[in-house]
Amino acid sequence: MFKKITSNRSPDTTVWAAFYEEFCKYIDGSIIPAKRLIEARPHAVFSIMVIAILISASCFLFLPKEIPKKEPLQLSLQQPLMDGMGSVVTTVSALKELLEIRTVLDTLMRKESLDSSDSLLMESAIDRMQILEGRLSEESNHQNLP
Repeated sequence: MFKKITSNRSPDTTVWAAFYEEFCKYIDGSIIPAKRLIEARPHAVFSIMVIAILISASCFLFLPKEIPKKEPLQLSLQQPLMDGMGSVVTTVSALKELLEIRTVLDTLMRKESLDSSDSLLMESAIDRMQILEGRLSEESNHQNLP
């Protein structure tokens, strides 16, 4: 498992040497005409290089840069989402409490006779039910506003 891997590759062979061996005729064939062009027209080659640098610098300085618009959208969408999740949780908890109050009221209504503690419990349950319904209607009005 820990055996050293041996290779038959000579240590003098590199990637660049292999690349040059493969494409040497194209590289050598293009070096001689390039040298002749540079020696024949040095001012034109220099002018082309300076013009290329100036165009590159002017593009960097004067062209408008694209401003990423995704970050402001994410920030503006994140806050209503968090507010929406909070209102969903409060609405669900209020609805759950309303269902519990309703089951209590239903059990009280099934009784044949009510004593004073039952009537007090029914009165407090109805008051709490009205408070929760008012809170739910308030939240639905806030959600419908633009």
